[in-house]
Amino acid sequence: MAAGFTQPPGGDHAEAMALRQFEGSLEGVFVFVTLEPCSFQGRTPSCALTLIERGAKAVFVSVIDPHPRNRGEGIHLLREAGVTVETGILQERVMGFIGPYLNNV
Repeated sequence: MAAGFTQPPGGDHAEAMALRQFEGSLEGVFVFVTLEPCSFQGRTPSCALTLIERGAKAVFVSVIDPHPRNRGEGIHLLREAGVTVETGILQERVMGFIGPYLNNV
């Protein structure tokens, strides 16, 4: 089991932090995230592409990322690569603590 949380701008996203704790392939691994994995590389690599490269079996997402460069694109990349993706998992509960952050996007 591994866990992570997003660092201040320029630092690791939650997925990168968690993946550093988990060596090797993610084949057969179910990944649970509060916010859709990012699809693009900015100050950090694309989390969606990293999950694909590491072989994640399925990704369960609470909230779609409202960032203009993402907005479902991370989910699209995962699905196109054959990764099972489910969205809306505990969405209302997660919005209770992530909502204020997302309002700044």
